Amino acid sequence: MPANRTTTPTRRLAALASTFLASAAILATAPAAQAQELSSVNVSRAPTSEAISIRGKDVIVVRHEVRQAAGRVCRNAFLNHELEAFYIDWCSTASADKAMTRYRAIVKQNRLAGGEFAQLSTRIVLSAR
Repeated sequence: MPANRTTTPTRRLAALASTFLASAAILATAPAAQAQELSSVNVSRAPTSEAISIRGKDVIVVRHEVRQAAGRVCRNAFLNHELEAFYIDWCSTASADKAMTRYRAIVKQNRLAGGEFAQLSTRIVLSAR
């Protein structure tokens, strides 16, 4: 036997009124949420690439700067939720290795050209990708 047959019209009216009041309360709060300014929401991402100038620097200084920059870009990738925590060391090692390979290629081109980095690239770009 269904339970609805024993419901009185007063109970139905009370249930309808409470549903109406609940709907009105939900609708009353919706415009307040929409009125929020976008300037109060700060969406920023940490940079996951960085350029290092190599002009006039010794290989030891370049290596040190590359390692620091590689650590920064990989930590930033983690902070941006682009990288898992256990990949940070792998990422920084891989980024530093790639940058130092690029550095060696620039130095080799410079030796072949016999110049002072004037005509060649003097920046190494590290990336967490």
